[in-house]
Amino acid sequence: MLIQSAFKHIDVAVTSLIDICDQLSEEDLALTPIEGKRPVGELLAHLSVICRADVYISEGASEEEMAQFYAENQVLSLGEIKQALIDNQMYLYQRYRQFNTEELLHVTDSYWGASYSRLEWLLEIMGHVYHHRGQLYTMLTLTGKEPESVLFK
Repeated sequence: MLIQSAFKHIDVAVTSLIDICDQLSEEDLALTPIEGKRPVGELLAHLSVICRADVYISEGASEEEMAQFYAENQVLSLGEIKQALIDNQMYLYQRYRQFNTEELLHVTDSYWGASYSRLEWLLEIMGHVYHHRGQLYTMLTLTGKEPESVLFK
């Protein structure tokens, strides 16, 4: 029940991100409305792998392993971003559906020292997606490309 509630909110976030992508052009990926911050395309690329990357981190992947994961999972186009959002969301769901209650309560550590139960990691993943979705929304609004109402479906 608890993981299904988190999945419901992740569904909303991923669906809204795909809707936002559908409102953008490939040229919009180069937009950098905030000096010193990554362009829209890089932020979307990061968002597209969070669901899988954060699972790996929660399972003890090293900083080097994560650097390799990010290097091997670069997406460049809106189509690739949308597909990666879906694929990585499904990976997260499949992984978490395997866990029984005891396994969900098992505490694991990240390479930087954060310690959470798997259930807490799931909440962190959800928060991570929403955090960056908010950044994306702000970035697009600053460029005059405020997405149509897609945030709360």
